[in-house]
Amino acid sequence: MIDKMETIYLNIADFTVKLVLDTSLLELPTNYHPFVQDVPDSDDGLLLSMVVNGEPIAADGAKLLGSFEDLGYRQDVYQYESDGSEGNSGGYIFKIYSCDGQLAATMQSAPRFGSNRVCLHDNSKATKDFGFNNMLMIAYAFSSAYHDTLMMHSSVVAKDGSAYMFLGKSGTGKSTHSSLWLRHLDGYHLLNDDNPVLRVRDGKVVVYGSPWSGKTPCYRQESAEVGALVMLEQKPYNKIGRENVVVALSSLLCSCSVMIWDRGSYAEIMRTIEQVITLRGVYHLECLPDEAAARLSHDTIAVSK
Repeated sequence: MIDKMETIYLNIADFTVKLVLDTSLLELPTNYHPFVQDVPDSDDGLLLSMVVNGEPIAADGAKLLGSFEDLGYRQDVYQYESDGSEGNSGGYIFKIYSCDGQLAATMQSAPRFGSNRVCLHDNSKATKDFGFNNMLMIAYAFSSAYHDTLMMHSSVVAKDGSAYMFLGKSGTGKSTHSSLWLRHLDGYHLLNDDNPVLRVRDGKVVVYGSPWSGKTPCYRQESAEVGALVMLEQKPYNKIGRENVVVALSSLLCSCSVMIWDRGSYAEIMRTIEQVITLRGVYHLECLPDEAAARLSHDTIAVSK
C-alpha cells in the first residue's frame, strides 16, 4: 500500500483545523464535507493540526491515568511527565477501542492539543472512521477550550438566528424534545443533535453546528445566538423553572467535554461556563415526551433571552 498524504483544512465554529490524511487508509468522512474550507494563505492562527496515518505510536514513558467507558466503547488515557514549565501538562496519549473491543486509533497530543498525531489501526472502514471521529473531537474540544469555547452534549433547534439548547444525561430525551419542537412549532430546524460547539464572542453566546451529531446525520455549517439552555429531566408532569447560579454551573459542567485532571483546560472551561450563565438563562424542564412539554418550554424560554 502506497501512502498518499492529502492536506485538508476545515472550518469548525470559525476555527481552522488542518488535517494531513493518508488517504490510502482513510478518505475524509462525509460528515466533514460541509466544513471543508479553502487553503488559507498561511497556517498562522490554526486551532490545531492533526496528521493521520498508520505509523505506530508507543506510550513509552507515559503514565496510564485511567480507562474510561463511554457509550459502549473504551478509552485509555496516558500522560507524559511535565517538564515543569507553566501550563505544560506533558502531553497525552489516547487509545480508543471500538464497541466490539478492537483498538481503533491511537493519538499523541501536545499539552494544549495544538499538534496531534493519530495512528489508525488496520481495521474496517467503519472502525477507522470511528477512531478518527473520536480523536479529532477530543483534540478539538480541548484545544478550543482555551478560546472561550465549550463542546456540549446537547440537541439544538434554531429559528431566525436564535437557538435553544436541550441538555441532559444520555437517554433523558434531548433528541425527543427537539423533535417535538420541530413537529409542533412553526419554523424551527435542527442545528445539531449531539455535539454542537458553544462560543462566547463579543458578549454573545453563539452555538455552531459541527461534524459530530451522534446518531442523527445533521452536519450544518451554521451558527445562531443562544436564547436559552434547558436541562431536561423525565417526569410524569410538565414543569419549568430557571436554575440558580450554582445549579446552572453544575448542569452545564455535566454537559461539557472535560478532563478534570488537565488543570489548564478545566480552568478555562469553568471560566467559560461562568460567562454563559451570566449572559444566558439556564432552565430546568421536568417533562413528559409530549406536545405540551414542547409548548411550555417554548413559551417560557423563547421570550426570556
